[in-house]
Amino acid sequence: MKKQPIKPESTFKMFEILGGLWLTGCVKTAAELNIADLLAAGPKTISLLAEETQSHETQLYRIMRALSSAGIFEESESRTFALNDLGAALQTNVPGTAKNFILTIMSEHFPAYGDLTYAVQTGKIPFDHIHGKSLWEFYKEYPEIGENFGKGMTGMSGMELKGIIENYDFTPYKKMVDIGGGNGVMIHTILDNTPNSAGIIFDEANVIEKTVQMIPDRLKERCSVAIGSFFDNIPEGADLYMMKWIIHDWSDDECVQILKNCYNAMPKGAKLLIIDAVIPDDSYNQPHMAKLLDIVMMSCLTGRERSLQEFKMIIEKSELQFNRLIHIGTEAKSIIECEKA
Repeated sequence: MKKQPIKPESTFKMFEILGGLWLTGCVKTAAELNIADLLAAGPKTISLLAEETQSHETQLYRIMRALSSAGIFEESESRTFALNDLGAALQTNVPGTAKNFILTIMSEHFPAYGDLTYAVQTGKIPFDHIHGKSLWEFYKEYPEIGENFGKGMTGMSGMELKGIIENYDFTPYKKMVDIGGGNGVMIHTILDNTPNSAGIIFDEANVIEKTVQMIPDRLKERCSVAIGSFFDNIPEGADLYMMKWIIHDWSDDECVQILKNCYNAMPKGAKLLIIDAVIPDDSYNQPHMAKLLDIVMMSCLTGRERSLQEFKMIIEKSELQFNRLIHIGTEAKSIIECEKA
């Protein structure tokens, strides 16, 4: 069998790629030890950080040195570290934080990424194979871990909510339903910008219990909740429905079922927004965030990230009409507007 010679620079590049794994392990440790929170008030020496985190000073320094070399935190003389913009994304309970999502990816999800060959050779889901249950069953069995996952989704929402509000006009709609709306952060943001609109957060009972508690006082007269599964029935009669990071969780057949339920709930002329990553149809050999998010889907769920043509296929099968694709300034999300014609 003929083989192609390997260039030394290619071997080194592979080594750099592997380094991303080691660096991510350091990020996880920084998140678990709340390093960003401890540095928020100002720089600290490694000895003080070790004392406050009950850590071994030398080992903690090695972690922090690696992180600062990648631009996460800043090291100065006397082994002193300071918070910078990138490190700030690891703070706790701050809008836009990546901390909870990192802990999700590097904890219950992580073993699945090492078992992708199982997915490729069987067509099955590594997460299910490793944990003996689906992702959603896992979170129902371990609600505290599921709560962290929910917070992770909220943190990631911070990078796109501004883009959603700035690129889509919600003011014409009087009644909106956020399908699989979780803790309601998206509908809260939309209602703050549409004072004449009302919104419904629709999700399963184990989620909605906390959703109710999180509705701000200023919105309680305009924001309500509904319990159910989007595989069964969806609240009827709204003029706008939306789903953010929902469709990518499911297979094509499951998506068509969800979208048909949306169609059945929608009055004629109502709109549906699918807010998901969209892989450009002509992006051969080009990097795109959705191509990597797709590996998360393959590892943990039945879903996938899709191109616009693939979205159009499932939209057409559900009898909805595709209207337009709206970019919001991040590869992680775009808005696909559909309508019940």
